[in-house]
Amino acid sequence: MRGWIAIESQQKGSVENRNGTMAKDEKDVKDNKAIEEKALNYFKAFIEDSKVISQFIADNDKEPCWDGHLYLFADGIRDKEHLQGRVPVQIKGTEVNRFVTKGWKYKLEKTDLKAYLHEPTFFIVCQVKKNSKERKLFYRELLPNRVNTLLKDMGNNDTRKTLFHPLTEDLKEFEDQLKVFMSNSKKMVSFADAKPLTMKDAVKQGIKDFSFVAPTKFSNKLQFLKYLSTHRTYLYAKVSKELDIDMPLADGPSKLTFKRDDEGEVKVGDRVFFRNYRTEIKDGRLIISVPEVLTLNMPMDETDKVQPIVKMKTSTKYLKQAINEAEFGIALNDVGVLTVGDSNYNLKVNEPEYVEELREVVKAWKEWDAVLDKLHVTKAFDLTGITKAQEPLMNLLIETIDKGKTVKLPGQDTTLLTLDISNVTLLLWCVADKDGNCSFGDFFDKTIRITYKMNDGKYANVSPYSYLQLEKKWEKIDNIDYGGLVDAAKEAVKEHEYCYNMANYDVLAMISAADVLEEKDAERSRKLLEEALKLNDWLIENDPKPEMKNVNLVNKIQIVKRQRGLSGDDVVELERMLTEEGMEDSLRVGVNLLLDRQNEAEAIFGTLPEEEKKRLREFPIWRYWRTAME
Repeated sequence: MRGWIAIESQQKGSVENRNGTMAKDEKDVKDNKAIEEKALNYFKAFIEDSKVISQFIADNDKEPCWDGHLYLFADGIRDKEHLQGRVPVQIKGTEVNRFVTKGWKYKLEKTDLKAYLHEPTFFIVCQVKKNSKERKLFYRELLPNRVNTLLKDMGNNDTRKTLFHPLTEDLKEFEDQLKVFMSNSKKMVSFADAKPLTMKDAVKQGIKDFSFVAPTKFSNKLQFLKYLSTHRTYLYAKVSKELDIDMPLADGPSKLTFKRDDEGEVKVGDRVFFRNYRTEIKDGRLIISVPEVLTLNMPMDETDKVQPIVKMKTSTKYLKQAINEAEFGIALNDVGVLTVGDSNYNLKVNEPEYVEELREVVKAWKEWDAVLDKLHVTKAFDLTGITKAQEPLMNLLIETIDKGKTVKLPGQDTTLLTLDISNVTLLLWCVADKDGNCSFGDFFDKTIRITYKMNDGKYANVSPYSYLQLEKKWEKIDNIDYGGLVDAAKEAVKEHEYCYNMANYDVLAMISAADVLEEKDAERSRKLLEEALKLNDWLIENDPKPEMKNVNLVNKIQIVKRQRGLSGDDVVELERMLTEEGMEDSLRVGVNLLLDRQNEAEAIFGTLPEEEKKRLREFPIWRYWRTAME
């Protein structure tokens, strides 16, 4: 009996445990069913006033993968003639303690996704807040493109949590969304098993015609662009015009942004501050911007109640642009009307302290800009490169060069100065009296003279530009007044004929400097070649020494070769030189290098004395010597 009693006790306990589990499972089923009913009722209440949607959804979730269909009708008339089609739907509910709207995911099953691949489904999940009447709907459009991606990502797993998006609370917008979904379903389903086509693939294939599905026709271009910028849209590539086949692109859906760079005036009052701007349509807003300066973010129509947003900043690092941008902000504050192209906008800078600060800063900037203009500096001055130690030098030059004052610097001597301030190097003179009263000026303003000791032992005033041959100053100095280059040479040769040679050396030094700057400062390199050619042309016309005629011609042609390559006439001129008797062998080397005749150049070069070889290697013509590696 005891054995039987023991067995009965175990069986009794087993029955009790099983009944407890069954009771819990039944409770979970009842709770889940209650949540599903709440979700379904909430969704039905959402669409009950729709004249477009008619729902046929089973209350007991009888179908394996779907709860039913949403039938769509045109013109609000629910009969067969106006039936546009139906959308399969699955509606689920899940209980939450609080709503999660961003990045919320819901678990989907592989078996369901395989069914949705050939019958695209609008999947809805309702978050039901615990112990509350509050509900929130979420959705995922399970079109073939998306289903294929989800199945691929799922791998060997049977389920996968997938991102869901908040469903609109606007019934009309939801109706439009369903219409677009239904049309996309029809266009995509025949490509469910096809190899995906990306935009990159389409471009490679030369496809230029693309289309998309929209819920309605647009009355104007702006409405059309606004829709594409506010709705995640699938694009279709016209893969066959003859068969009229549109294939879905696998990249979508995407909200599109439209950008256009416009050439037009941006004005305040009568002053034009900028001559181009950018127009952009993004997220349903019209954005007009002057890059890095001003952004106007405006509604595209009266349905957008968000006020225009204006943002301004002056962040450029270069002086002249900074002055223009700051004066733009000041003018906008003072005038209050901005003109962009043909449109006017009433704007105001609502920061008076900021505007007054701008006025002070602009005043200082313009004083320094005046100094640089007087010193012929065309290089963009970098405001961010100014150091604390350089600020006193800038103030000193503003007082002396811009305002014409003297400054007291005890112990200062009369001298030439090279000053580095930010990214510019200035060559200046300083004249000081015995009391330390100093004036500063531009090296090229003819105030000072440069004297050179000639081979005959005599001293002569030479062109101040010849001083730039020292320490590679042609490469370094930023305040060179090129406008006085030829005139200075003319004055110098009046003092001594050797100054023709000095001018020739200036040409060579300028060519060498242009070669050095070719990569790091192309504009300055171009300028040096341009001005060297002018000085060389003057030498061709005026140098009285017959032996320099061909030298000057070779220099001209090597400049031209750097600028644009050789013309037929240039080649003829070089060939003529090679036929001349008595021309120096070193010059023949140069002519052959310009003609790209390396072998001939090497043959002649090999006969030259070592000193002559060394000298030739230092000339800019050596640029065209090709080594064995080349």
